[in-house]
Amino acid sequence: MIYLLSILAGLLGAFASWAGATAIAVAAGAATDSDNLAAFIVIGPLAAVAGFITAVTLTLYIKGDVRTPRGIAIRTLGVILMTGTLAAGAASLRSAAFSQLGLIAKAPAVEFEIRLPQAAAAPDVKREAQVELLTDRNQTLARLDDTFSATEDGRAVLRGSVPLKFRTAERMVVLSLPGQVQRSFKLRLPPNPSPSDGFGPWHLVDRVMPSGTGTAQRGMPDDNFAIRYRVL
Repeated sequence: MIYLLSILAGLLGAFASWAGATAIAVAAGAATDSDNLAAFIVIGPLAAVAGFITAVTLTLYIKGDVRTPRGIAIRTLGVILMTGTLAAGAASLRSAAFSQLGLIAKAPAVEFEIRLPQAAAAPDVKREAQVELLTDRNQTLARLDDTFSATEDGRAVLRGSVPLKFRTAERMVVLSLPGQVQRSFKLRLPPNPSPSDGFGPWHLVDRVMPSGTGTAQRGMPDDNFAIRYRVL
């Protein structure tokens, strides 16, 4: 029981020390956002470690039955090792759970550009356009930019982004425009992709689904629509 109480006291001391040290550092002259961030990620953790050890030591001294410096030091080290073991076990359990569910622990996002023919770049088309990510595990609506951008040759480009929440290689970006067939582009990415330095090459439509058929058909060679993307 004394060890559990010591761990709880240590965590409370670590949090209080982190918050207090960061506040003091900022108040003492950290004026810019970068200085505030440095205080939070450098000074804060050091203070948290000191606060954790101090709180554990005091708890063992006050509540425990050992009063000698050597005994307190040994028990404090034991609590630190127990806390590290518990933290490592929790991290491993979390990773295993995410892997079992097919989730990506830190979900990346795909930023895409879909090249359109000029006839599809009308304002009303932009308002009603919808882009969706379909996988074998989920479906997610993409966030679209408010305005069209343009390629070097003047073609209209629909831009947006969508998160990748699950580990899977079966990902399709589906473009829906009013009065037109749905067009699908396969994302050629590994199940757990790494961030990209820049946009990849343009890819043409992989599948089309004519209205009312409910059946996807392989896309015909056509450069009116194309997609390129990168992982954020």
